Amino acid sequence: MRHFFLLLTLLFISTFSKAQSTIHLLIKDPSGEVLPFVHVTITKTDSTQVISQGLSSMDGSIDFSIKELPINVIIHHLGYERTVRKIEKVGEAPVSIILEQKINSLQEIVVTGVGRPTKLDEAISIYKIVSKKDIQGQGAVTLQDALNNQLGISIGQDAMTGGKIKMQGMSGDNVKILIDGLPVNGREGQNIDLSTINLSNIEKIEMVQGPMSVMYGSDALAGVINLITHNPDKSKRVGIQSFYESTGKYNFDAILVYKLNKHSITVGGGRNLFQGWDPENSNKRNPLWRPKVQHFGNLKYTYSISPSASITYSTDYMNDLLIVKGDPSTFSYYNRHVRDDEFRTKRWMNRLQAKWKTGENGYWESNNAFSLYQRNRSSYFTDLSTLKRNLSTFEGDQSQSAFNDFTFRATYNNKAGILSYTFGYDVNLEVGNSSEKISGGQKFIGDYALLLITDLSFSSKIKIQPALRTSYNTQYSSPLSPSFSFLYRPSSSFHLRASYAKGFRTPTLKEMYLDFKDSNHDIFGNSSLSPEKGHHAQLAMGYTIFQQGNNYNNISLTSFYNDVNNQITLAQSGNTIPGTPTPYTYMNRGRFRNLQLQLISQNQYQEFYISFGALFNQSIQTNSSPAYHYWEANANFKYSIPKTNSNLSVFYKFTGPAPIVIADVTQGLFTDHNVYSNAYHNLDASIETSFWKNKINGVLGVKNIFNNTIIGSTGTSQNPLAVSPHGSNDGSVNLSTGRSYFLSLRFNINH
Repeated sequence: MRHFFLLLTLLFISTFSKAQSTIHLLIKDPSGEVLPFVHVTITKTDSTQVISQGLSSMDGSIDFSIKELPINVIIHHLGYERTVRKIEKVGEAPVSIILEQKINSLQEIVVTGVGRPTKLDEAISIYKIVSKKDIQGQGAVTLQDALNNQLGISIGQDAMTGGKIKMQGMSGDNVKILIDGLPVNGREGQNIDLSTINLSNIEKIEMVQGPMSVMYGSDALAGVINLITHNPDKSKRVGIQSFYESTGKYNFDAILVYKLNKHSITVGGGRNLFQGWDPENSNKRNPLWRPKVQHFGNLKYTYSISPSASITYSTDYMNDLLIVKGDPSTFSYYNRHVRDDEFRTKRWMNRLQAKWKTGENGYWESNNAFSLYQRNRSSYFTDLSTLKRNLSTFEGDQSQSAFNDFTFRATYNNKAGILSYTFGYDVNLEVGNSSEKISGGQKFIGDYALLLITDLSFSSKIKIQPALRTSYNTQYSSPLSPSFSFLYRPSSSFHLRASYAKGFRTPTLKEMYLDFKDSNHDIFGNSSLSPEKGHHAQLAMGYTIFQQGNNYNNISLTSFYNDVNNQITLAQSGNTIPGTPTPYTYMNRGRFRNLQLQLISQNQYQEFYISFGALFNQSIQTNSSPAYHYWEANANFKYSIPKTNSNLSVFYKFTGPAPIVIADVTQGLFTDHNVYSNAYHNLDASIETSFWKNKINGVLGVKNIFNNTIIGSTGTSQNPLAVSPHGSNDGSVNLSTGRSYFLSLRFNINH
């Protein structure tokens, strides 16, 4: 009997202690400030059954009596993301839960082209942000995918050199592409292949419209695209993602995040496979869109020396194989061989960066990079009857080129009264090696620059920013590059921005020396090129009609003016021989002028977001450039469904008839401006949802709903023999692989 009462007493004490277990919660925002009146719900982990709920007090705390563990803590709060936290044990100390703020486009923090992180509405330059959610909603695997529907950006496709870009009507050699503020190397035909830049570890993309020559130097006349890599926000995370697209894409990547005290490390990698696609028959041996397989890996390690100082080493590696098979239509008993080519591209980018604060307002940044880029060509003759292949012995069929780039940049930013200033140095070195493609085998070009950017805030309403860059170039005489910007904010709802910049771009080693030949190209460098020099002006007005919490209506009107002398372009340098590529060379086109107007409206109300945009581009006639114009428009729609933890996204873009301008040295700088590519509409849509306690995220969508593949042209060419170096002789443009359906699955385990 005594044992029975003792057992009963122990059961009572155990039951009572469970009934009296108390969990203490402390709700905070990302800065560490407590959040009052936050709605908190407690549920079981294995069901949606509500155990308890309530509001946090003025000091951000809330207590719950819990009988059983584990539990889920679910938090909804206006302006913040829905948060779910699993709790398995109770201690005496409060459990701090930090909410992730819902950021609208007016509240973003930008780091591109500024001395220190700056709020978007306080920055003098004009930015466009592509968030991680935008990237996922589009099913974007590469940078090319993410930019397809952006206003003011045109994406083209070359069968051999991949995705190419135009911004503000200027080609990709005037667009600086960065990762964490450091340049990506490896241009082919004036463009970096956007399809080789994977987004698996990218948190957001910051785009600056207009020249940023003072901060970033050459190649930044049309704008800057900066990819910001992910910073660990969990102590441990394992992520696996698979992606399938019906046009023959099978991708897989994984990421591991570990954070302990002052150390954090992120390791990731994966494979992208594209089987090739053709509008007539995707099973063709030589499809229009070539098969490609890419392997990539990345690592990022950060050591936090103190709360005000850190050092980061990052590395990104990419190995890309493009397979170009010959046409089997000529196969016969007497002609059994076809010519096959393989192009292997390797890029290895290493970055060492440090940030630290000194004194009350001092802020240092040191950004350094060493990038290796290598492109190898291997040509074979394949016997279609036996499938045996032998290396070609023809001159130039086996080639290798390597371009290694070094960047060293350091800036110091400080504030003193009304003056804020940034000064520093920027060194860029490029070494090219190729016994087959570069005259002399090796070439070097170096650029050494000093920069000074000042901000004068005469009041909370007026800010001016004079800036200057001076540099020494080993190949060309470099002029001073000044800029002047102005920001006027008479109220929180209206802003006026104006800026002027003098641009300067030296020819690259490839433009001067590279001999680029394959089945589609015959391009020679030109060592007699002159640098591009330009004047660029912007005027932008923005008005916030309504803003309350996370809801707002905003409209902006922006104008850009560009006047470039000695613009470098590809020009036809000889007559086309049937069965061979048309010969091209780089040349100074002369003067190029254009005016661009851009109208954008952004609107968000609770779970709805919608934006509209329209763009008009007018090229102004000069002695070497024709007058032409074209239109663009786009719209994005997003709707969040909290009850099902889902998001619906729609992306639309209209591209009006655009001119096909071709320079021709053989006819004294001939420009072909009577031919226009046809207008087209692009529409993508997707739905994203999370399930299994947010461990699995899925996106199901459709791309290119209107099935754009090859865009034809209208008009009559003044030169029937002129063909585009990246298109066909009938003026058509290879645009896309047609309508496709995609499924993306991400599996995450967070601790």
